[in-house]
Amino acid sequence: MADLVVKDLQDLVNDLNSLISQFEGALDFQNDDKGLWGQLNANLSMGDFADNWTVHRDAMVKDMKALRDKVTKIDAAWTQGEQQLLDSFQS
Repeated sequence: MADLVVKDLQDLVNDLNSLISQFEGALDFQNDDKGLWGQLNANLSMGDFADNWTVHRDAMVKDMKALRDKVTKIDAAWTQGEQQLLDSFQS
């Protein structure tokens, strides 16, 4: 029977934190290209798209934060379980 292998969950937490930061930081530059699209209706359409995307981005950030929190709890529980198992062998 194969050993149970758990990858470093802290790496996943760090990756999620990086993604969350990038998604939240996207608000800072969502209107940087305002006025660059030539025609007024093209500029308005791109602005509408950026505004509409905010809702979806916020939902994704919320889901990523929830996943990060769950992975953090799993990592802590796994570490505690490993320590208890190690302690039981040493007793």
